[in-house]
Amino acid sequence: MATFLFLVQLLFIGTLIVPAYTQRCDLLQNATASNFNVTVTPETYHANTSYLVTISDNTNLTDSKSVTEYLLQAFSPQNLSVGVWKVANTDNCSSIDTAVLNATQKTANWTSPGSEVSSVEIRAYIIFTDKSVEFKTVTLNSGK
Repeated sequence: MATFLFLVQLLFIGTLIVPAYTQRCDLLQNATASNFNVTVTPETYHANTSYLVTISDNTNLTDSKSVTEYLLQAFSPQNLSVGVWKVANTDNCSSIDTAVLNATQKTANWTSPGSEVSSVEIRAYIIFTDKSVEFKTVTLNSGK
């Protein structure tokens, strides 16, 4: 009986946690393009290279529309998730590795895959308290 109650409690907790992650990913589908800055260093793509991705959001935001999270993703020309984000929190949004940064954390490290590709697109998203989402993309082209 004790095991049964424990399992019921565990299932209940799971139902509270899963929607938060699912909701975050679902919000990206309605994102609108924005003019905030995303800087990636170095600026050209090379295999097995560590990159610093920095988000600069210099807009004046009111308390009713403040940042809750920043999300980062990296895509190959075939629109596949590539590389590894080196951050404390990640999520899997429809098989896309996504770095999750809190509102005060605006930088992340990303390591490119070992294979050469012609380019990589870094997508940065800002999620606001009103559940609106803005995005910006930066393309890293091969240095060849």
